[in-house]
This record gives sequence, structure tokens and C-alpha cells, in this order.
Amino acid sequence: MEKLANLFHHNHHDSHSHEQQGKHNGKNGNKTPPEFQSNPVDATKIPCGAGVLDLCLLGKDQVGVCTYAKKEIEVYDMKRTKVIGLSATGFPQYLDKTNVGLVFTDLDANSIFQATYSPSMPNEDKKDVEMVPKKKEKGDLKKKTGSSKSSEKDMKTGKKQTKEKTKVKEDEKMEVDAEDDAPEKGGKSNDDSETTGLNANKRDIKAESLVATGDWIPRGLHSTKNGDIIVCLWNGQRNEKSHGKVVKYSKAGKVVKEFDTHNHKPFFSCPMYITESKHEDICVSDWKRKSVIVVTQSSSKKFEYEGHKDQNDEEKQFDPRGLCVDSFNHIIVADYWYHRLHIIDDRGHFLRYIVYDNIRGPTGLCIDENNTLYVGELGGKCVSVTKYLK
Repeated sequence: MEKLANLFHHNHHDSHSHEQQGKHNGKNGNKTPPEFQSNPVDATKIPCGAGVLDLCLLGKDQVGVCTYAKKEIEVYDMKRTKVIGLSATGFPQYLDKTNVGLVFTDLDANSIFQATYSPSMPNEDKKDVEMVPKKKEKGDLKKKTGSSKSSEKDMKTGKKQTKEKTKVKEDEKMEVDAEDDAPEKGGKSNDDSETTGLNANKRDIKAESLVATGDWIPRGLHSTKNGDIIVCLWNGQRNEKSHGKVVKYSKAGKVVKEFDTHNHKPFFSCPMYITESKHEDICVSDWKRKSVIVVTQSSSKKFEYEGHKDQNDEEKQFDPRGLCVDSFNHIIVADYWYHRLHIIDDRGHFLRYIVYDNIRGPTGLCIDENNTLYVGELGGKCVSVTKYLK
């Protein structure tokens, strides 16, 4: 991929940013402080055809994307081409790469799914089949032996429950549709040929349920270095009843630890996206609290970032979404309503903003080892790739 050059002028935040960076760099473990590109930075856009909810890197040359109201995980290469669509029965919302493939959550099921996937898979000749959880044979046999009338009744009941459940989750999931036009049923939202110029293959990646979360709604998730999965869970309630927690699961789906309260005070109200710092601190964006909350492995609250001091307009509060951590242990946060990204250090100090032309509704974030940043845009219906460091 081409190196993205800086072609633009400095904005008024740059001098303050370098000053802050100089003060806090000594404890970050980097001998040389980073040099930031001037805003607006350059960005290459990968059109996705629908608003992006979350994304993750799948190898060096591919990015996996969950888009709004699509029953698949899309995979794009750095040539801006959709190389494959991984079909699902539900609506994948959040995802991350693991050592053997990927994990993701689904709007229709309170479960975390895992799947084997290799970046080489798109080049393999396989039949097009759906990505569905494995089912037990006994259950299938039982369904076959039932009467046709009861089957019809069960199907109608199941569809009604799924529709009601989906409506509730559609209402609560992100509340971003005021900014992004919701795709019409049966419309062009699932047609990728207009934006990518080709019809990508659809393949199966043999997904299976890793964890069933019961009444808790799974949202953002992150695969740690040792293979554990940390997941944001929300109780689905509104107003003062809204409550969330973070749960760490092992590779086998067993609960390792819960991050819920400290001194009888809850950490989270409505956790949405999650990542882990270089020091293994857990970084969470909370949609209801409008803040980024960082918690240590010992379950103590390290800090809570509520946006920069110039962001006090009640009509447009800090609206944190996706997070990622760069090689300097900076936390990068997508600010949805303000259409920009915040960079803060590992103690919660604001360093600077990242902006680029035509950024609209940033959501999911991921970053590679060279600090190349990938930004999913719900409003822009694309993935923007940028280099914010010189």
C-alpha cells in the first residue's frame, strides 16, 4: 500500500499536541517522541456500500468489516476490492481477529461466535454456503419427526419473536440512524457491485457459538495477546437502569474474570467498544456516559476521559465509539458526532485530534504494527486508511 503523504497545513491544536507529547513521552517506553502529520491528514477510502459498524485486520492485506443491516462479514483488500463475503444467518455487529480466525457478535443472538479464517481462503475454490453455528443432530432429527402443523406454528412464533427481539436491539444498538440513512428493506443496501465494481464470492467459514451470554447483549469485543476474549455486555435497559460490564473469556469460552464494579460503584452504563493497552489496561467506550473508561487488570479505575475541554456543547457531546492503541501506547478514539478522532496518552491526557477530508461518523478502529490507521465510517459508508504519524 502506498505511503500516505502529508499535503496539508497545521491546525491550531498542533503546538499544544507536541507540548503535551513532550511532557508525557518519557514514561511511554519510546526513546523518540512521535511526529504527527498536520491536519487534515491524507486518507485513502475503501467504499463498502453500507455504513460500517466495526472492522479488524485479517492479515497484512485484508480488512474484515461488519456493515449496517448486512447478513455477512465483508473482506476487502488494499486495492479497495471486496474479495469475499462471509455469509451469516443473522446480522454480525462487532468483530476481531484471533490466532486462528475471528470472533464476532450477532444482533439476532446473545452469543459470541468464533470462526476459522485465513486470508488465503478467498483464493481457494469452495462452494458458496452459509456461515451458521453448528447444530446438534438430535435436534435436527426431532424437528424432522414433528407434525407439519406444529412446525408451521413454531416457525411463525419463532419469526415473531425474532422480529420483536430484533426491533428492540435495532432501537438500542447504536442510535446512529439520525446521522446515517437506514437501508431500506429489499433495497440496494446489499448490492456491492455499485461501490466495488464486482460481485465478490460468498463463502463459509464454519462459525460456531463460543459463549451464550443469556440476557446480556454482547457488543464490542477484543482478542487479547494470550488468546482470551474481552467482551462488552449490556443489560438492554434504559435511563438509570442501564448497566453494563466487561467479561474476559478463555479460548474455551469459560469466564476468567468480570469487570463490573469497584467499591460498589459500577464502571459502565452502556459499554460499546473495547480494546486493551500495551500495559493490559482495558479501554472501553461507554455510549451512555459519553466517556472512555480505562480499568486495570486488578479492577481499579485508572481514569475516565470525557472529551477535550473545548467540547462542552450539550448539543454535540463527546460521542466515543471505536478504540485502538498504537505502538506508543496512545489510545485513539473515534468521536462519532464530531467526525474526528482523539488521541490521548495512557494517563488520559489529550494530545491532539486527527481529522481528514470527508470523514463522516467514524465508528470502528484498528491499527497495524506500522501505525497505519483504519477507520470504519457509518455515515461515510467506507473504511478510510490513513497515516497520522510522519
